[in-house]
Amino acid sequence: MDILGVNLTRTSTGVDLYDGAAVLLRSGVPVAAIAEERLTRAKHCGSVRLASRYCLDAAGTDIRSVDQVAVSICCDVPPSADWAAQELRNQGLDVRDDQIVVVPSHHLSHAASAFLASPFQHAITVVADNEGNILSPRTRQNYWLNRLERTSVWLCRGGPDNRFQQIASHGDGPNEISLGGAYNYITKWLGFSSYHDAGQTMALAAHSTGKWEGIELFTWDEERLRCRLPQRHHAKRQAVAEWLAAEVGIPYDEGRDPGGPITNLHHEVAGLVQSALERALIDLVRRSVEATGIRTVCLAGGTALNCVANHRIACELGLEGLFVQPAASDVGQALGNALWTWHCHLGKPRLWNMCSTELGRWYSAAEVRRAVSGFGARVRVEPCADLPGAAAAMLAEGQIIGWHQGGSEYGIRALGHRSILGDPRRPETKARLDLDIKCREPFRPYAPSVTAGAASDWFDLLPSELAPGAPASFMLQATRVRPAVRQRIPAVVHVDGSARVHVVRPETNPGYHALLQRFGLLTGVPVLLNTSFNAAGNPIVETPADAIAEFLDMGLDALVLDDLLITRR
Repeated sequence: MDILGVNLTRTSTGVDLYDGAAVLLRSGVPVAAIAEERLTRAKHCGSVRLASRYCLDAAGTDIRSVDQVAVSICCDVPPSADWAAQELRNQGLDVRDDQIVVVPSHHLSHAASAFLASPFQHAITVVADNEGNILSPRTRQNYWLNRLERTSVWLCRGGPDNRFQQIASHGDGPNEISLGGAYNYITKWLGFSSYHDAGQTMALAAHSTGKWEGIELFTWDEERLRCRLPQRHHAKRQAVAEWLAAEVGIPYDEGRDPGGPITNLHHEVAGLVQSALERALIDLVRRSVEATGIRTVCLAGGTALNCVANHRIACELGLEGLFVQPAASDVGQALGNALWTWHCHLGKPRLWNMCSTELGRWYSAAEVRRAVSGFGARVRVEPCADLPGAAAAMLAEGQIIGWHQGGSEYGIRALGHRSILGDPRRPETKARLDLDIKCREPFRPYAPSVTAGAASDWFDLLPSELAPGAPASFMLQATRVRPAVRQRIPAVVHVDGSARVHVVRPETNPGYHALLQRFGLLTGVPVLLNTSFNAAGNPIVETPADAIAEFLDMGLDALVLDDLLITRR
């Protein structure tokens, strides 16, 4: 049985949504998954046309042969099947009305994407994002003036029926915002353009002195978590300015202009919202665990990408396990929809859990050769019998290389299939990436990849954090770099001594693990700087041709593409 999962990207009132994606599930196991942006080359693209065709082609099927097409939506009431089918037909997908299964809740889809991909038989699942579905009935034309899903808690149980019971909802009133919304407001006040830039706020927070970390942004009121920022959809920066003036006594200030200088004030405000988010999430998970007695936890929704909060949840609550969906944003809706349809709508058993994000299709040798031939005399191509050894030697000499191997990752992190790699021992690696290659702000850190066998020697990780499928497997938690080794890998140590570590296992990514081992043998450091393979403003590369074009445009020293070593002529 084939199930195509997609997220609808236009509401019934004409609001365009972001982060379209598709997943093809065959008998309960993903065959292919991809975000639309990887194929259109437009970041956060809100369509599913190309992603759906990519997944169908990878599975060797077509839209009419699929048994079910599972959908969800955001910022609207759940749609009817016929309306959803027409929306997909408008995108060129020739679906029938009787193929459509509507997942009844945006947050339920997020919860399914996490719990049903986890190794747990039961779990508390926390979903936190900007907003989900309108909670019926719809009373206002503008979606944000209605009651909305914003933060929800689910009691999830496996077994024959895979039950999801919502046990709490927070910040869902028509005049409220919640965890993700507050972080979004302050991210925009800090001069960043979108909630997609929340990671920059998290990075900036590490520069804070902590003087405002005690300010209460979120409070509990009769078992409801509430945000003290007012809901001002079209005046987010002004809402933050008024709140800061009242709470911390600074003059009214509508925030940093995009691209403007970053001051100590911006550091402290970022620290305020980050610490407030951490406290609220930890308290929310703690209360849920105490109320149910269940000590395995899943996280989904865009807020689950906050790797600093994730590490504190993993370390401070005595959990038996933590799983964070790597595609925690709305890209993950496609997976959640497909899994919910298989397990809950159809009542089928769980056959898969997510130990790797490599869900993109592989490219054949013929496809690679065609891509290379398209760049003619611009590149020199050498087959290489020992790619890990050759790449390790180049990296040890200070070169920065592109690494395109196997299928692409599902989610926002490059995890050794579509990566740019550098030597973490050299401070100049980060400087060159910031100035010449990635062209990004110097306050933002780069992540280290490390072999699973050496991870605890370099990073302060609990044994549970080293388990397969734990957040560190997906670069989804920030931990302390051990003080004794910080000076040995300065290019991946953040200003507060932390790193967003990526633990690599031979069973899930043998080629990348071999590279790390070879680099370790050459240098004594089984760690590499790993950042996503994309130029500023572009999505991560998908195809071999994408990789060669970005390699040339970004000024990388070399590209390892399957079994080929590519350099400039």
